[in-house]
Amino acid sequence: MKKIFCCIFCFTTFLFAQWQMFSDKTDTYIYNTTTGEIYIRYKKNGKNYEDLFVKMPKGIIPEKQNNLPSSLEPKKDDVALEAIKKANELMNHSIDGGL
Repeated sequence: MKKIFCCIFCFTTFLFAQWQMFSDKTDTYIYNTTTGEIYIRYKKNGKNYEDLFVKMPKGIIPEKQNNLPSSLEPKKDDVALEAIKKANELMNHSIDGGL
């Protein structure tokens, strides 16, 4: 009974944990599930007990840029629309002619 209780306790604490650690082949990361903060391990001298975790910057979200000329956008849309229409006509023709 104690073993079952311990197993259930371990699994439930993992599900409700605030911090999760994961790694790829080179770096180790700590992720805070409530705030979204990410910390990366900084190796000082190659000894694990001397390593530090440094908070990664959130970065900058780039603004949407509309540098494309408006005359090019409708042409791409028109070509795609024509291709879809032709494909639809061919499918309808093959269905009608095949039956």
